[in-house]
Amino acid sequence: MATTQPSQTGNRKLPERARIGRFLETWLGAPINGLEFVLNWVMVKPLRWFWRHLDSWSYRLEGMLLRQILSHTIFPFTLILSVYVGLKLVENGITSLTLLGFVLLPIIYGLYCAPLERLMPYSRKWLEGGNDSAVDIIMYFSGAFWSGISGLIVSALFIVGIVEALEPYGHDLWPDQWNPVVQVAMFILIKDFFRYWFHRALHEIPKLWRIHAAHHSVERLYWLNGIRAHPLEIISQAIFYAIPLALVQPTAEIALVAVILQLSIGIFQHSNIDLNLGWWEYIFSIGDNHRYHHYPDKGIGDSNYGGELIIYDILFGTFHNPRDERPHDNIGIGTAPEYPLTVAGLYIAPFLPNQKTVFARDEESESEVSAGEPRLQPAE
Repeated sequence: MATTQPSQTGNRKLPERARIGRFLETWLGAPINGLEFVLNWVMVKPLRWFWRHLDSWSYRLEGMLLRQILSHTIFPFTLILSVYVGLKLVENGITSLTLLGFVLLPIIYGLYCAPLERLMPYSRKWLEGGNDSAVDIIMYFSGAFWSGISGLIVSALFIVGIVEALEPYGHDLWPDQWNPVVQVAMFILIKDFFRYWFHRALHEIPKLWRIHAAHHSVERLYWLNGIRAHPLEIISQAIFYAIPLALVQPTAEIALVAVILQLSIGIFQHSNIDLNLGWWEYIFSIGDNHRYHHYPDKGIGDSNYGGELIIYDILFGTFHNPRDERPHDNIGIGTAPEYPLTVAGLYIAPFLPNQKTVFARDEESESEVSAGEPRLQPAE
C-alpha cells in the first residue's frame, strides 16, 4: 500500500504556450471556472475539513483484525446489497419511488465510500487533490446533459429508426423468463463486451486517445472521478452502442437494476479504498486492475479495459495484475504532465495541435524529475 503524503495541487490550466486555448479557457470558460471556485469553497473545502477528522482513526485501524475483515467483505457486501435494493426498487415496476432512489444513489454511494477512503486508504496521497472534486461534480451533471444531446444526434443519424426496427427481434431473443439476477448478469456481460472494444479503441487509436485523455487526466483515484469524460466520448459511445444494444432488449426493470449494479462496481473501480479482493479481481474491473490501467507507463496502462468485468481482458490478452506486487500511486497522462485539470481546459485540450509539445513540462521543471520516475504516456 502506498503511503505518500496528500497532494495539494489545484486545477491546472492550459499552458500559456497554448495561447488561443488559454484565451478560450479564461474568457469563454469563465462561468465554469467561477462555478469551480464556488464549489471549492461551498462544498469541497467543508467536506474535506469534515473527513479529515477520520484520519486519526485510519492509523488506529492499520493492522487490526477489523480492518482485515472489512477489506475482504466490503465489496461482496455492496454487490449483494445493490442487487437486492435494485430488485426491491423495481418490484412494482418503474415508479416515482424507483426514480427517486436512482437519483439518490450517487449521494448514498458517496456517503458510503468517502469515509471508507479516509479510514482505509490505498494511498494517502490520493485523499486530497486540490479542487478536482469540483471538476468531477460538474462533469457528473454535464454528463447527463451530453447524454441527452447524444440521443438527439443518434436520432439525426437515423439510428433510432434502425433500433426501432430491430427492437421486436431483441424482445424475442431476450430470455425474460429467467431469474432476474441471471438476466441482470447477462445484460452486463453483453454490454461490457462492446464497452471493452470501445475502450480499447480509445487507447489504441491516437485520434480517439485525444478524447479519452480527459478521463486519464486525473492525478489520483477516488470514488467520484470515474465519471470524468469528454463530451465527445459520451456522444461517440452512445452512437457506438446504439445498434448492437438494439438486439439486447430486457425489460426496463432489468436494465435499471443492471445500471445500479454497474454504478456500485464503478465506485470500487476508482475508489481509494484498500481492499483485499482476491479472486474478485479476476471477474470484475476493480481495485488494482484499474489502478494499473491509469499507470503512466503506456506499456502497462494499455491494459484492463473492462468496464464492469475483467474477463474480456483475460480472454483477449490485455489483462495485467501481477500477483507479487501492488501498483504505485503515480498516475497521469503520458508525456503530457502539464495537461489541464479545469473543466474548460479538459473540453478544449483534444483540439490543440502538437500536444506533446504543448503539454510538455518546462526544462526547468523537467530537471527536477528523478531519473527513476516513470515516464508518462503520450497524449496523442
